[in-house]
Amino acid sequence: MSELKTLQNHPPWLAWTQENLARGCDVQGIKHILLQNGFEGVSIDQALESAPPKRTILTHPVDPAQSGQAQAQAQAQAQAHAPHVYWARPVSTKNTPLSLGPVSLADAVFLQDPNHPALVSQVITAHMQLYLIADFMSPEECQGIIDLGQGHLRASTVSLPDPEVEGAENQGVHQLPDQTYVDLSFRTSQTCDLALLNQPKVWAMDERISQTLGIRGALSEGTQLQRYRVGEQFRAHTDYFAPNTDEYARFAAERGNRTWTFMVYLNEVAQGGGTHFVSIKKTIKPRQGMAVVWNNLLPSGEVNPETLHAGMPVLGGEKFVITKWFRER
Repeated sequence: MSELKTLQNHPPWLAWTQENLARGCDVQGIKHILLQNGFEGVSIDQALESAPPKRTILTHPVDPAQSGQAQAQAQAQAQAHAPHVYWARPVSTKNTPLSLGPVSLADAVFLQDPNHPALVSQVITAHMQLYLIADFMSPEECQGIIDLGQGHLRASTVSLPDPEVEGAENQGVHQLPDQTYVDLSFRTSQTCDLALLNQPKVWAMDERISQTLGIRGALSEGTQLQRYRVGEQFRAHTDYFAPNTDEYARFAAERGNRTWTFMVYLNEVAQGGGTHFVSIKKTIKPRQGMAVVWNNLLPSGEVNPETLHAGMPVLGGEKFVITKWFRER
């Protein structure tokens, strides 16, 4: 049985704790993360009791390039071979109305339903805005969505096929009436269009996702369920539509580009099936109920090619996720 760690002997984790306490993050949420990562309770309590004074809560995510302590922490992690940690971002629980105007390209609001509080964490990277929300959905909610959708699955599609096999019918590529493609060399999952099922469970889930981001549901696409079986994957791709292309003209001319992606893992995957972000060389392991949220655009409104990501092959069991995309208009 491995011995529990103390925060005092792990400077990167201690710095992470102190910084997030100073920023006013939820104390119990910080403690929960530390316990999950094998730290001894007494050392956690000592660190929490000696917290530095709280600073003004920031409305923008901390940019590691602008934070000396974040840089020092990253260096210490590299030296100490510490595990990758996440920068816990404070979340608002204010009951404010959802955005009535254009989607903010730079900021996530992360408003919270008091009945479903969740801890939001920001992945430390200068390449993109990327967040995790632990336990966004309960196991019962996750299973309920799986049960609703898995009887309505179709082949997943892409907006454009892999150019190396485009038009090669014998290689599993064909175009559908809606101008999307089935490309079995690139994406091999199955999809259910949950928005078409007209089910209260889906409505409630959609509302909570929109509420969490602080973006009106009218600015979103219909939520989808995806199933990946053993060997199935979605090769590296971006969620936005490339500007000034036929792809953009077909899929984004009216509603604008995709801004935020909100994805939730619905089950524990026996092996494989992680979401790999290429630019940061980070694979996020599926965990039931956890949401992965990222902005596909830069603060300028231009697309961010460093959001390139892949659904890694499932090596054991199945993977179920839901995905919801938001648009500029």
